[in-house]
Amino acid sequence: MTTDSYGNLTSEGVAAYLKEKEIFPADAHLTVEDLHAVKESIEGFVNLIFHVYDDNGKSVILKQMLEFPRYRIEDEKNDTVEAEDAGEDGGWTLDLGRMRSEIAVLIFWNTVCPGICPEMYLFDEANRIIVMEDLMALSLLRFDLCRMVKHPMFPERIGTFFARNLFFSSNLHLTRYKKSEVERFFVNPEYNALCSSIFEDNIAVSMKREMASGTEAKRKELVDNPKISAEVKRLRENFMENKECLIHTDLHSSNIMINQEDVRIIDGEFGGFGPLAQDFGRLTASLSLNYISWFGDDEKSAPEKADYQVYLCETIESLYHVFQQEFRNLVATYQEESYSLKILDVDFYLIKQLQDALSYAGANITSRLANRGICYDISRLPKENRTLPSILGMTVAEELLLNHENYTAIEEYTRFLKTLTK
Repeated sequence: MTTDSYGNLTSEGVAAYLKEKEIFPADAHLTVEDLHAVKESIEGFVNLIFHVYDDNGKSVILKQMLEFPRYRIEDEKNDTVEAEDAGEDGGWTLDLGRMRSEIAVLIFWNTVCPGICPEMYLFDEANRIIVMEDLMALSLLRFDLCRMVKHPMFPERIGTFFARNLFFSSNLHLTRYKKSEVERFFVNPEYNALCSSIFEDNIAVSMKREMASGTEAKRKELVDNPKISAEVKRLRENFMENKECLIHTDLHSSNIMINQEDVRIIDGEFGGFGPLAQDFGRLTASLSLNYISWFGDDEKSAPEKADYQVYLCETIESLYHVFQQEFRNLVATYQEESYSLKILDVDFYLIKQLQDALSYAGANITSRLANRGICYDISRLPKENRTLPSILGMTVAEELLLNHENYTAIEEYTRFLKTLTK
C-alpha cells in the first residue's frame, strides 16, 4: 500500500488498495481524485478523501482518517507551525476509535431516517479507512448557500431527521435500561474534540484567537460580559453531561450534502450522546453565518442578497416547524404505549428545545469567526469586507447567549436577523 511519510494513502496507493480489497476488479482502470485538491469539493481538517471511479460508471468515496488535524501536517511540511499552536494542540491526536463511532452512527441514523446517510461498503480499522457510497452528484450545502442555491426540500428532510433521531434515541422512546445500553455502545473517545473551539477558545469568551481587524471593541464587549461567560460555561457542561440522544456534534453546512432531490448527512466521527440543541444550534449557526455574510458581499446586487436572505429566514423557520410537527406526530403515535409521553408537556418541551438550540447557535456562531477555523461563508469575502459580518455575527451571538429564554417561536429569531442593519 503506497503511503506518504505519515502513513497516509497517496492517490496511487488508493487505486491499488481498492483492487486489493476487491471493491474494483484487478484489471480496472481507475481514476482517483484527491478531493482536497479539487476546488469546492470538501471542507475539513481531519480526513483524506478520495473520489474513485472506473470506466464503467462504478464509483466510491474512500476516506482515510488522520491521526491529527490536517493543518498540522501541512504546517509541518511547510515548517510553519506557530509556537501558540504547538503548545495548544500539539498533543491533539484524533483517536481512531472515532472511525468505529462514525460507522455505527451513520448506520443507526439510516435506520431512524432511511437514506439520510451514505451507505458503507468497507471498514478497515487497521488502516483508518472507510469506503462508502459516492455522493459526488451532490454538493456541500455550505458551497450551495454561498452560490445562492435554494433547496426547498432541505428543511423537510433535516427537520424530520432531527425529530426522529431525538425521539428514537432518547428516553422518550427507549426504556431506561435500553437507553443505557445504547449509550454505552455509542461511547466515542472523540465526542469532546470540539469543546476547545466551541466553548473554550471561542472569541466570545477568549482573546486567544485572532480576528478580522476592526472587531476588537465588539469582541471585548462580549469577553468582558460575565453573563456571556457563564452561559458558554453552562452550554459546555450541558454538552458534556446531558446524554439526551445521539448527536452529530458538528452538524454544520459542510457536513450536509445536497441536491434538488437528495439530502445526506456525512462525517459523524465525533458523534455521541449529548443534547440535540448542539446539533440544532450548529446548523442554525451555519444558516445565520451565511445570512450575515451577504452584508460583506460586493458581487451580488442588493435585490439578489435581500431575496436570498428572505429564503434563509424561511428555511430556518421551516426547519424548526417541521421538527416540531414531526415530534408532535411521534408523541401522538406512541403515547398509548408510554406513561412518560402521556404526561409530557409537549409545548413546554419544544420551547425549551428552541431556547437551548438558539443559545448553542450563539456559541457556534462565535466559534467560526476567528481567523483559524473561520467558516467559508466569511472567508470567501475579501479581508477588508469581513469586519461588518464579523461584528454582526457577534451581535447575533450576544443576543442569543443573553436572551434566548425570551424566545418562544422561531419567527422571533428571524425577525431579529432582519433588523440587524436597520
